[in-house]
Amino acid sequence: MILPIFLALGILLPLQAFASVTIRKTGRAPTGHEVDFRYVNTTAKRVLIGGGIQPFTDQFHTTGTSFRFNGRYDPHDYQPGDFYVSNPSPQLPAQPLYKWPYEMKASEDGVWTYTAPLPSGIYSFAYLVNCNYAPNCSIDTGHLVIDPDLPPFQNVQGDQVASSFQVPFDAEFQSSPELNTNFDYALDAPEGHRGVVKTVNYTSPGSIHPAPDVHDFSIYLPAEYGTLPGKKYPLLYLSHGAGGNGADWENLGRMSHIMDNLIRLGQILPTVVVTPSFYNLDSQYGKFIYGNKSHSVPIPPAPHVRENFEKYLFPWVEEHYDVCQNASCRAFAGLSMGGVLTYEMFVNATDRFDYYGMFSPATNAPYIDAASVAANPGLLRKGIMVAYGLYDFVFPQARELQTALDAVGIRYINRVTPFGSHYWNTWQDELWWFGVKVLWKPLPFGVQTGRG
Repeated sequence: MILPIFLALGILLPLQAFASVTIRKTGRAPTGHEVDFRYVNTTAKRVLIGGGIQPFTDQFHTTGTSFRFNGRYDPHDYQPGDFYVSNPSPQLPAQPLYKWPYEMKASEDGVWTYTAPLPSGIYSFAYLVNCNYAPNCSIDTGHLVIDPDLPPFQNVQGDQVASSFQVPFDAEFQSSPELNTNFDYALDAPEGHRGVVKTVNYTSPGSIHPAPDVHDFSIYLPAEYGTLPGKKYPLLYLSHGAGGNGADWENLGRMSHIMDNLIRLGQILPTVVVTPSFYNLDSQYGKFIYGNKSHSVPIPPAPHVRENFEKYLFPWVEEHYDVCQNASCRAFAGLSMGGVLTYEMFVNATDRFDYYGMFSPATNAPYIDAASVAANPGLLRKGIMVAYGLYDFVFPQARELQTALDAVGIRYINRVTPFGSHYWNTWQDELWWFGVKVLWKPLPFGVQTGRG
């Protein structure tokens, strides 16, 4: 089976495509699937694929602290149980002792191609033209090029700097006794089970993006939304992390596909999901736009974001959508710094939400203590998930958060993603299990919660 991404998205191409990504089911080792990249550039001297796609490793040659000892395998050397891993090494493609595997080859007519046998998972990417390291490559100068025929999900131009695609699992070639790396829950659901996801601009006084006094979020509406007059739906707020925005969960994580499959399989009730942006709420902390290379903008403090959301975002969503308006059917979750924001909501907006998902939380002390719980006993009656990857750089912080929750008797469900680094396959896994084990389950949690 050949699955061209651009056809799957319903995009009409000119006869001579400028770029394409095609996923092919091969029925042969090493993964059962191959991915073909094709990009046309008649003047480029070198083109790498970067911006999210990574080398591979395995559980026996990986550490969470010393990336010098990671496997860093070429995908052509894939073995069952391998998984890609975040690699923070600067200027990695130019290092003489390590060859970056994702280097395209050019024909005489300027057509650049690359084929890799990728296993199940989500992959984000951009083309790096005459540039060795994505953070140093600029859209404005043409050194970082987003695939024009696989455009990212975004609110306005420049909100995202990578495209993404999802590769299916093949049990014949990818099954491993050590590790389950099947991410098919993020593939398209069957027709009739697909919700709608879109971006929304809302009134937020003081906001500086996408327009003065206008802020934005993305929203997922389940397939049945609008078909049952008067029905109010459970509501999940899902936050991005540092250096991201509200389109990340859809563009880089395929949130809508995961929700579609959770709902159609009966794991959760049909649920509305709002993914807000915590940058650009006002001018106090500067303007953050992906395409402007403004990654040095300070992260707004979590209390500042919470107060803004409580004042503008939450009331606007409740006024304009058919969503429930009590804590028992509302949840807040987020990744990395979004996990910090989730913790802030848990401690200081306790009565607004009954369910909290702290994914790869980058939290730090001071944490709540016995006096906090005595002053706010509602903290003991919430549905909490603390989740992080086994190779996640926030592993120590997440464990400290758990220790603090344990010390005051707060019950929670924990997921340690066995292949997990600080990346989107981990957060896909955590969103899936948050739905399966936590969302809308009876409170308070006990040792049987999530078992049936």
